[in-house]
Parts: sequence; structure tokens; C-alpha cells
Amino acid sequence: MINLKLKNKSEKLNQRSKISLRQKLAGQKKQKSRVLIGLSGGVDSSVAAALLKKQGYQVIGVFLKFSSPFAKATGDKSCGRENRCCNYEALTAARSVADKLKIPFYVFDASKQFKKDVVDYFVKEYDAGRTPNPCVVCNKKIKFGWMLEKAKKLGCDFVATGHYARIKIKNQKSKVKIAKQNVKSYDLFQAKDGKKDQTYFLWQLDQKQLAHILFPLGNYEKKQVRNIAKKLNLTTAQKKESQDLCFINNKSEFLSAWTKKLNKSGDIIDTDGNLVGKHNGLCYYTVGQRKGLDVQLKNVDSGFKPVYVVRLDIEKNNLIVGLQEDLYCKKLFANNANWINANYINKKNNILNCFAKIRFGQKKEKCKIKVLNNVLEVLFDKPIWGITPGQSIVFYNKNEIIGGAIII
Repeated sequence: MINLKLKNKSEKLNQRSKISLRQKLAGQKKQKSRVLIGLSGGVDSSVAAALLKKQGYQVIGVFLKFSSPFAKATGDKSCGRENRCCNYEALTAARSVADKLKIPFYVFDASKQFKKDVVDYFVKEYDAGRTPNPCVVCNKKIKFGWMLEKAKKLGCDFVATGHYARIKIKNQKSKVKIAKQNVKSYDLFQAKDGKKDQTYFLWQLDQKQLAHILFPLGNYEKKQVRNIAKKLNLTTAQKKESQDLCFINNKSEFLSAWTKKLNKSGDIIDTDGNLVGKHNGLCYYTVGQRKGLDVQLKNVDSGFKPVYVVRLDIEKNNLIVGLQEDLYCKKLFANNANWINANYINKKNNILNCFAKIRFGQKKEKCKIKVLNNVLEVLFDKPIWGITPGQSIVFYNKNEIIGGAIII
């Protein structure tokens, strides 16, 4: 009897342990995060998807279909083309990668949202005489805004892309006394590959978005990404990349079809106030531009020198041009700031010492920020070339992105 009881007890314990193990395994399977990754048909997003799957995530691939605004504006489809990032070739490549990785694949039509949030913004800024940065807006409102909402509806915990950037999570004590718990802070850092780092275009992201974003390529270099794609025999392994705007083929033709206010001809004036030529419309020019200026300025010491756009005089419809040295400046003002990490701001005097970039690919420069109500006054340690209204200024503390703003 004793042996029988022990045997029955042992069987019950074994049965319980098996049930417990099944529950644990089921729980683990349930806890595996579901990720919606944007597959563009390029090598970066392809490898990002492969890395996520290897890490155990439930990966769902999605291809975003954007609008072709140029063809719609002119009514002539032969003049336009599909967006480079979402044409048939890109779609085919993305689908091929999803098949190779054996992950679900969907196509989302984001054309209406893209037209509203990105294209209309782009045109509006040029109409106001500013040079916009549509990629920043696309990341904020489309890739990590609109797509994130779609991801939540599909039961996904995260959205992922092939961006070269890193997110680090920090635990901070809650400032609310009632809630005695740690609060997670999501900090954005530059990628390991400095040449490919894309954090300049991500400064508008906020804590709520960063909590649901994954950047699998942040700790990889481009060469490594290519090699991974080759080993996995992905069709995108050797695909070339483009950094041009996806929805524009010919900028001048696009602006002539879409802009309404600043496409009228006017005078070109040098920095001394002399009339030196005629322009076709201020919307076709940006600060620092040299190409397309049929103007010569004579320097007393060295004869004729290259001419650059220095400023757009919107009120008089004049294009102000000058020499390269005329484009250096130590101070700028910016608005519409977004602080990813506001802990660096000194609340007593609202002054911040950090580094900043005024364009992608530029090296970081030392500066001091003064917060004046809703406007930032940024003073650089040394003169900076080609400060352009409408472009982004992004602030850094070493390799961490603190935030950014729009140059005014």
C-alpha cells in the first residue's frame, strides 16, 4: 500500500510538473513579442527582419504604398513615376524577402496619409520660402505614427525598420510620490556605423513611440549587413541605395506643378543691394545653393568667384546672393522643439550646453541653447556655414540625441 501511494503521489507530481511546464512554455510563446516591420525592398530592412526572427520575435512584414503626387498634379502619367521606395520593383523584392524568411507579408495603402502629412507639408514649406525636411515628418507621422497604430490593431507590440539608430532603456524613479516604482526612459543614440547613422531624421520621436520601436541594425555596420544578406541568400543583398526624396523625380518640375505662391520670377540682388540677374521663382532656390544661378560676382582681389544663395526675401520676391563667406553665421533661432531627453535642460536659467547638427552628414558642433518661451536661441562656438530656415537642427550629448527643432 505504501509503495502504491508513493507511486500514485509520484505520478501526480510528474503530471503536475508536466502541466506546469506546458503552462510555462505556453506562457513563453505568448510572451514572445509580435513585431510589424516595414519591408522596403532594400537590404537594410531585409536584414533587420532576419535579425528579429533570429531573436525569437513573431515578425510580420509590411510594405507601405505611398502616393505619386507629381503625376496626379500634372495629369500626365508619363511625366511622373511611382515612388522609388514603393514601386513594383521594390514590392517584388520585399515580397521575395518575406517568402525567404517565411514570415507573413502585407501591403498597406498609406497614400492618403502620406499625401496629407508629407507631400502637403513639403509644398507648404516651399510656398513659405523655407526648405523642408520631409523625411523627418515621414518618420514621425507615417513610419512610427500611422504604421504604429496599424501595428497595435494587428496585436503587435513593436514596429521595426532598417534605420541605423539605437534605443537604450533606463529605469528612473517616479517623481510621483504615490507611485513608488521605477519608470522606464527610452533614450535615442547614434548608430555604431557613424556614416550610416540616421538619428538626424528621428529627433521628432517621443517617449510613447520609442517604447514601441525596434532598430535591429543599430549595433551593425553596413558591411556586416551586406554580409548577412549574402549568407541568407536574400535577393536584396547587392541592391543599391538612394538618399534622394522618394516622391520627386525632378524637383523644379514638381514645384512648378504644386507650388502656388513663390513660383513667379523676380530680381536677383547681391549682398550690396545691386541688381545682378533674374530668378524663375523663389521656390526653386534654397540657402547655400550654387547650381542653377546664372550670375557672376566680381571680387576685387581674385576676380570672379562662385555665387551662392544667401537669403530669400519673401516680401520683395528677391533672391539674395553672395560669396561663400557670406553664408557663415554663429547664431540661429528655432521653434517647434521636441525633447527626447529634457533632463539636460537647466530649469533655473533654461540654458543647455551641447552639440548640434544643422544638416544630415554634417559633423556636430559645440553650441549653447537658450530657451526663450517657445523659441530656441542657439549660439555656436564658431561660425557655421549655410544655416537654412525650414531645416532641422538636432541636439546631441556625445552620442545621445537630446532633441531637435526647426530653424526659423
